[in-house]
This record gives sequence, structure tokens and C-alpha cells, in this order.
Amino acid sequence: MPSIYQTNRFSFSLGIGMALFASPLLAFDNDYEINDINLNEENFLDIKAHRFRKSLEYQWYDNVSAWRITGASLDGDLAFVQNELKLQSELSDYLNVRLEMQQEVFYASKPVPLPTAEVEIYPWAGNLGFSLLGTPAYEKSDMDLGFALIWGRRPWNYTRLEYLNVDAYYNQKNAADNTFYRKAPSNIKLEGYYEFAGHYKLRYTLQRERPLERVDPDRNALFTQKGDNYFLQFDYLPVADTVYGASLSGFSLDKTSSQSGQDLQQATDYISADIYWVKGMGKRYEFRLGSQYDYIKNNIRDYISSTNNLNYFMTTLQIYGTVYHPFNEHMGWDLGLHIGDVEERQTYLQDSSRNTVNDSIEAKLRMGFVYTSADGNSTLQFNLSINADDPINDPGDGGGISFQSVF
Repeated sequence: MPSIYQTNRFSFSLGIGMALFASPLLAFDNDYEINDINLNEENFLDIKAHRFRKSLEYQWYDNVSAWRITGASLDGDLAFVQNELKLQSELSDYLNVRLEMQQEVFYASKPVPLPTAEVEIYPWAGNLGFSLLGTPAYEKSDMDLGFALIWGRRPWNYTRLEYLNVDAYYNQKNAADNTFYRKAPSNIKLEGYYEFAGHYKLRYTLQRERPLERVDPDRNALFTQKGDNYFLQFDYLPVADTVYGASLSGFSLDKTSSQSGQDLQQATDYISADIYWVKGMGKRYEFRLGSQYDYIKNNIRDYISSTNNLNYFMTTLQIYGTVYHPFNEHMGWDLGLHIGDVEERQTYLQDSSRNTVNDSIEAKLRMGFVYTSADGNSTLQFNLSINADDPINDPGDGGGISFQSVF
């Protein structure tokens, strides 16, 4: 079988060089579909425009209990969704109980993940600890079980090595059908958050996932998946309200789906690199200037109907600027301008008449209204976007709502 995993592994190679090894940020997400990715040319501008500003990001990472959610338009039918929840209760110096859930969707529909519950134990009430974790589920076949070794304590200056057995009881307790794992999914995650010398912040999450193979004997079907995902961020704060920083994130995902009448293979790569300068956090005006590069590739091979063999990729190099200004105790405005050079190509290997090429300059003006609680711990934002590259013929470019609360 010809391999598409070896073609244009730009994102995986760069991830290796920057992050030591690349691996999935989350475990298998229960998506058993081959995803036909076809984004709109301004989508990476959309995603960047609706992310949380830097001061809110720091507020999120400085607290052990918080919730945030974003829903923003990508086109008439699809949305960018970011949803995260983390709760921690410290029973004593020896014991913490935690609950976490995380989802980010922009390139394909994904099932909502189950939350992960965790008990952290520090036997000597110091920095060395371990934890037991799992995902509670009505059907025991959907439960994940694992453990972690920990040095340090959240929110900063800790390292954590975690092992998770995904769908730990699937083969023993799956009563819904006759499917089973020939190779069960599991993963190892290394995570660290550090502040040092009073001026530097480093965050990384690296995870290695074991490839899975799920067999459905009733349909003579086999589904396989392996993936890599990484995140690395480094910030320098010369003074408390100013940041010079860079981040790198991405994933590689390989899938196959074989059954009667279907034999498909998919290889997806994504990388995002961001360089930025932020000034005025906690002041009357918070400015951010930066440049971000996004690249996504999705190659599909159909070994039954070769006319559907497709190489797809889209790149966006954007420059952006944002400004946030609170004008009273509760309210503020937040503006952003994003300009990107976009290249998008669909190449059908057996039918060139279906090929498409899009090479364009995209621009977006985002206007946001912000409402904040009196204590500053909760923020609600409404965004409206204008298509700045064609404001007369196509002025509307969607909008979004986001909310964040720390407690």
C-alpha cells in the first residue's frame, strides 16, 4: 500500500526540532471518521481573531479552578469552538481532587470529550506526589484509567508525567456491539509550567500516543489511528505589563478505515507558530502586535475509487494588531485587525479538472464589546467581524461570543 505518511512532513519535523518530541495533546477523541477538510480562506484569521487576549490567558494559567468557552463563526454552517474546564479542591497539604475537560474544534466535527477526574496525593506534603485519574462513564467500556507522577504543584513550577489507558475496559465490557481493540489506545504525557527569574514563563505539553486498531467483525471493518500533537510557549516579561513571546503548536494525525465497499487512508498535519509583543496588561490600554503562520495539510487516498485521491493544503501568514480599553468598571471595547496572505490548493491525483487554487489576501476587522465583573474574575465578550478586504460587496464576516471565569 503506498504511504502518504511520508509526504511533506514539514509540521512533524519542525515540531521535533522545537519540542524535542511531538505527541498528541489529548488522547483518542472517539472520531472514527475520515475527515474531508476544506476550510474557508479566512478561517485562520477567524480563529486568531476570537482567541482570548494575553491578560486573560495569564489569568487562566494563574488559577487552578476556571472555565472558559468560545463559539465563533467559520462560515454559514460551521464554528470554531474552544471549551475548557478545570476545578481543584485542596483537601489538605496531602490531597487534591481535580476535574478537567478540554475541547477545541475547527477542522472537523468531534464528539464532546468526557471530563477527567483526578486525585493528587503528596505523601510527605511536599513537592513529590502521584495521582490516580479516570473518566467516569455510564458504559464502563468508555472509561479511561491512568496515573501520574508529579514534582511541584499547580499552577506554576511543576512537572507531570502521566500514563492513560484509553477505553481501559472496552474489550471486556463493550455490550453495544461486537467491536474490539486489537491494539488498545494508550498514551504518555509530559507537562510542565514554569516561572523563573521573575521575568520568564515556559509552558509545554508533550504526549506520546500508542497506535490503535479497532476491529468490527460484523462489518468486516478495521479502523486505525496514530497521532502526534505538541505545544510549546515561551514568554519574556521585562516589566509586569509587557510581554515578548513565541508559541508553537501542531499535530499529525493518520487514519485508515477499511470495510466492505470502503478502503480509505488519511494523513493530516497542522502547525501554528506565533510571535508577538504585548504592552499594557492591567493598564488603560492593552496592545498586541504579532505575526502568525498556520499550515494544514490533509491527504486522502481511496483505494477503491482512485479518482477521489486528494492532496489538500492551506497556509496563512498573517500579521495582526489588537487593542483593549476598559472605559469603566464593567465595560470595555476590544478591536483587532488581521491581514493574511492565504494559499489554498486541492489537487486530485487522477482528475486534474477538479483541482482548485486560491491565492488571496484576506483582511478582517474585529470589533468586540467586553463586560467584566467588578472583581475582574469573569469576562464576557461579544465580537462582530467586518470583511475588511471587501467591505462594500461582502461586509459581514460573522461574529463570536466568549466567556471566561476564574474562581
